[in-house]
Amino acid sequence: MKIKSDYDVIIVGAGAAGGILGRELSDAGLSVCVLERGPMVETKDVTMDELRFPIRQNLLWATPRVGGMSWRPHSRAATQHVFPRIPSLLDGWGPGGSMNHWGGACWRFEPATFKALDVWGQIPDGAIANWPLSYGDLEPYYTKFEYRFGISGDASQMPNEPPMSRPFPLPPLEQGYASNHFAEASRMLGYRPFPMPAAILTRDYQGRKRTGFCGFCMGYECTVDAKSNTRVTEIKEAMKNPNFTLLTDRYVFKITMSSPNRVDGVVCMDSSGTVHELTANIIIVAANTFYNVWLLLLSRNPYAPGGIGNQYGQVGMYFHQHPSFGVFGFFDQRMDVHIGPSHTVMAITDFMENRFDHKELEFIMGGFFFGAHPAGAAGQPIEFVKSIPLMKGIPAWGPKFKAFVAQTFSRYYMINALLTDPPLKTNFIDLDPHAKNGLGFPLPRLTFSWSPMVAKMHRFFYPKMTEVLQAGNALKIWGGSDVQSPWQLSHPSGGTRMGENPEESVTDRYGKVHGIHNLFVAGNSLFPTMSAFNPTETIGALAYWQAEYIKKRVFHGDLI
Repeated sequence: MKIKSDYDVIIVGAGAAGGILGRELSDAGLSVCVLERGPMVETKDVTMDELRFPIRQNLLWATPRVGGMSWRPHSRAATQHVFPRIPSLLDGWGPGGSMNHWGGACWRFEPATFKALDVWGQIPDGAIANWPLSYGDLEPYYTKFEYRFGISGDASQMPNEPPMSRPFPLPPLEQGYASNHFAEASRMLGYRPFPMPAAILTRDYQGRKRTGFCGFCMGYECTVDAKSNTRVTEIKEAMKNPNFTLLTDRYVFKITMSSPNRVDGVVCMDSSGTVHELTANIIIVAANTFYNVWLLLLSRNPYAPGGIGNQYGQVGMYFHQHPSFGVFGFFDQRMDVHIGPSHTVMAITDFMENRFDHKELEFIMGGFFFGAHPAGAAGQPIEFVKSIPLMKGIPAWGPKFKAFVAQTFSRYYMINALLTDPPLKTNFIDLDPHAKNGLGFPLPRLTFSWSPMVAKMHRFFYPKMTEVLQAGNALKIWGGSDVQSPWQLSHPSGGTRMGENPEESVTDRYGKVHGIHNLFVAGNSLFPTMSAFNPTETIGALAYWQAEYIKKRVFHGDLI
């Protein structure tokens, strides 16, 4: 006789994907338990404190006790760097996950992204693949995300915007002096800049107040809930359901199995070190890319000796992320780029995907650039001093450094670029055989180097960005000589790729792990390929798509 499970559904992670799935499935009447490794965070807990947030990362980022990663450039190399925390502000902590400290940029992926192999073909050592779904499949769920979260934007200003069944629910963000300066300089060169779509309220919306343009967005939790995340939208609503349970300080380190094609539950540890085992009819792993891969690999057992879902060695494969770089300009007038939202500024998307002629460029796909962006996350004074690259001849201390800081802080801005690097067979995540976190578990190890196309793409975009600064009469231009180091992460994706062939992917088109009846994965670890656009809205749309499928399967009696 079957023993009754503790819950219908257990979801690991309360971020962009987990928060959405938790609300959708509990709204449908299922008993849902969301397990979040971080503590409970409420709006009253957050402040505009530079030291606490982007500098010391004391609240919104995973600690060395349960976080971290290691890196090596290729599979023949030993581990070269061990990080107690995942670099670049990407390790979510508490309900809302990485959305707590994100910048709010909301983009739909291009239709070409979903058929990347058809559009571009394969490259040497490449792992480019078509998605097992289309833009049309996700369009209703993009729309649902935009209305649930209150996205501001104006599609009529966006060149080549994919088809939208409804306009954005809120008007676009008003831009500051620096962003308008960037836009005017861009127009002089024939570009078509427009305000980025943003998960930042420009009007009061669904009980939340509009932004006050304080400048403490990226790298911070919003003190008035004007910046949307799953904590203040989906989870807040789900908490009203008596069948929804949110357990914080729960570090899941094992998925249990008692048969070859079915999982039973999870094993987790609370903040006191007490171990708990919980059971459910459906398990959804909805954490970040590294944690999703780590948990599947660490959960190896007699039925899955290489890790759950890894019967064909696919778990961890095809990691990819955004190459990024920024070029700085110094001006003779005040720009005050630190005032207002720092990331959702004016964008130029003429060189996205297949929108432009790639003949003789020796790279595929593309990117976009945007401004005006500050140094660091939000560019506030302490972070500015920590993050700003130095001009040639400026030392890192002393009177010359102090003069540089005093002169530059209010009179500069950065143009930032996000590019697309295709997934390669040689880039992957596994478990480090030596490096461990504070609890003694192996760290996820990233084996990753940029493809040769990244340098060519950089050479294409860099002069275009400097030309904009020159058109804006910048007195000095510096920085941007290369993209970030491969361990300095920007939207890490892949590792549990979705696809139709179990020998080349980990899950099907709904995120269900091949060969496992009741185990799902959610989040951008599912992405077969990436757009240059930020991934959060696509993570959310996929979660709504998955929730719809799970509900239909449940009501047909297939899963429970």
